[in-house]
Amino acid sequence: MASSKIKLDDVSSANGTQKVSLPKYSSQVINLANGYAKATRPDNVGQVSEDIKRFRDDETLSGYSNQDWINWHQNHYPNGIQKATDEAWAMFVKMRNSLNTVTKDDIRKWEEDFVYSKTYDGLMVQNAIITKIANEIGSQNFRLATPEEERQGIDGFINDHPVQIKSETYDRTGKLHNEELQCVVVSYTKKAKSILFDYNPEDFQ
Repeated sequence: MASSKIKLDDVSSANGTQKVSLPKYSSQVINLANGYAKATRPDNVGQVSEDIKRFRDDETLSGYSNQDWINWHQNHYPNGIQKATDEAWAMFVKMRNSLNTVTKDDIRKWEEDFVYSKTYDGLMVQNAIITKIANEIGSQNFRLATPEEERQGIDGFINDHPVQIKSETYDRTGKLHNEELQCVVVSYTKKAKSILFDYNPEDFQ
């Protein structure tokens, strides 16, 4: 068994692709504008990952170089890149005009929101879920775990029942450090604007 690695630059070199030169910081902004505008959606430029497979399966071609791919794509989507460019540019202009109104005070608000709210909320999901469950089952007896209880794998208590609040991606092989302690586990899934979770009210009676 041999281990190896390849640098990203070597990938480009092997595939014959060319790096583009863009103004500093602009690539990330263009990426955002493209995303907001959905400029590279399949209607414009095709389903690229699938189209590359179609390109590779095209037996009428004499080669499969990067230039062959460009020619194939332009033949199948002759106006695709132009459509994507026009739509991304329109969104970029909107973003640029909006950014011109940003003040230093707006930057401070962003920093405060990031440090005081978003990061805190992200780390305090357990508290929000425990509170929500307690409210829904009509309990006033709930709290977050103490640091010592957290070391046992407990996130909090509802009606004196220990509970773990874990993301659906959490590795459950570790479970509790105290294997004799029975603990309810509530799994949650984060969506764009909400947190979804299921629980059995009887677990907290």
